[in-house]
Amino acid sequence: MYVANTTGGLMLQTMLYLANHTSRAAVNTLIDLPPAPKSDINEVKCFGVYGCFPINGPWNTVTRTISVHPQKPSEIEPHFTLHTKSSLDQPKYIDLNDPDAVQGLAISRRAKIYLIVHGYLESGTMPWMLEMAEALLTHCPAEDECAVILVDWGGGSSPPYVQAVANIRLVGAITAHVIHLLYEELRLPNLDNVHIIGHSLGAHLSGYAGTHLQRDFGLKLGRISGLDPAAPLFTDTDPIVRLDRSDAHFVDVIHTDANPLMKGGLGIIQRLGHVDFYPNGGFDNPGCDKKLQDVMKSNRKATLFTTMQEFLGCNHIRSEQYYTETIVGGKCPFLGISCDSFDSFKDVKCGSCEEPGSICMRMGFHSEQDYRKHLARGVVKSEDAPPVFYLMTGDRKPFCRQHYKITVRVSSHDESNLHGGEVGTLSIRLHEDHKRIGNGNNNKRSTERMKFSPKAMYFEPGFEYTSLVPGRDLHEPGHATVFWEYQTNILNPLTWRILSSPRIYLEYILIESLESSDLYLKLCPLHEGAILSGAENVLHTKYCKD
Repeated sequence: MYVANTTGGLMLQTMLYLANHTSRAAVNTLIDLPPAPKSDINEVKCFGVYGCFPINGPWNTVTRTISVHPQKPSEIEPHFTLHTKSSLDQPKYIDLNDPDAVQGLAISRRAKIYLIVHGYLESGTMPWMLEMAEALLTHCPAEDECAVILVDWGGGSSPPYVQAVANIRLVGAITAHVIHLLYEELRLPNLDNVHIIGHSLGAHLSGYAGTHLQRDFGLKLGRISGLDPAAPLFTDTDPIVRLDRSDAHFVDVIHTDANPLMKGGLGIIQRLGHVDFYPNGGFDNPGCDKKLQDVMKSNRKATLFTTMQEFLGCNHIRSEQYYTETIVGGKCPFLGISCDSFDSFKDVKCGSCEEPGSICMRMGFHSEQDYRKHLARGVVKSEDAPPVFYLMTGDRKPFCRQHYKITVRVSSHDESNLHGGEVGTLSIRLHEDHKRIGNGNNNKRSTERMKFSPKAMYFEPGFEYTSLVPGRDLHEPGHATVFWEYQTNILNPLTWRILSSPRIYLEYILIESLESSDLYLKLCPLHEGAILSGAENVLHTKYCKD
């Protein structure tokens, strides 16, 4: 089964690459290889206690042509592997046919129960699932307060894609029966402490589990987290076909690969949950534009499958990586800010977290806690349209970044005006002035070099420019080093600088944080001197005149 999945995984990576170079018809052909056995659209297949599965109506539309029933449970062979804090390396298996064994699984009646579900071409042994399980258990408050179940439906996740899409309907029903088994045998009061985390097709599978629990048992899941839910055959479908916010009391969704399929995107852009997060706009995440040789160097111990997945499916798996990091937590909160679009967010048109009308919420594991607080305060209302949040990340682990609003004012003194405007790229690195002592670390911290703009721009004397840039979280930055990169063109004599170093004159730089109003820093160059190309130019608060 796992060999087949690996082969299929490489097929998917090839498909993602070809999606950038072929027509939609060619991509669809690749998705459907090998061909799936088709059924009569009016035929209904039933699988005992798991129910019956029609493929007409909302399951088969003009935009969703799928004439395939789920495979038999004996063919898919889903496994449910239990991990607890005391038995992280010695998992146990949950057997629907042996309810008495549940009492021996060492799951507390008050425990938070997490189910993690993989997607297409994967299995329950994927490294990201084990890493997430370990993070959940490691950061659990007490020994018996958490249990993690890995849902392995690898026997039904292989190509063709349409067959895997059909299979998750049945696996969702089986998952609902497993949860109901735990509910009965552990005598749970409700399912408020049950939380399913699903990636890609696994996100929609989680939604099906939530639907079956409500329809078959009159129970509602506490929470579903959808990690970049799959787009092909789910975009613009009826809510019953895909994950939606009626599937649990709280549904949060992270979108990381919402590019069109023709551009290699696999994730859905549509809002699905009570809250939807779009880090970096929902696609084209920093660090996902690496060359294959660079990915191979940084993943020397990884398998060929995971290396190719990181190379061509980087955006799609970012949702897993972000979510795991939010569990681990730390001082950086992965704070999302409500806005009408990512462009408006980047243009700093939506304010900071402490401004009236702005809503901020932590992305990932802690989002429900923030959502409940906002509901209680009336900041968010359940009857209103679900809020949408945007944020930026770094290009490598740890991915979390703070959002710095940086305002640059170009000096208008005589020397600056005489020199005139310049086209170039400005980068800023913030530094703490005081050593941070504790835990054996007495080093001064600094951010990475933060680019003021992704491309070269024109800086004119007397004008002010503002940009939003992500950077490492600093508590008390005190000064900055500024780097100026001049853009010269050998064919344009007007850009030549022969007698003097390329330079720009700055009056000041203002540093503000969207996360907190406590950070407001004005930095200036000494005597409004020149910012020279190829040098580290120091700006400090003490250099400012006022």
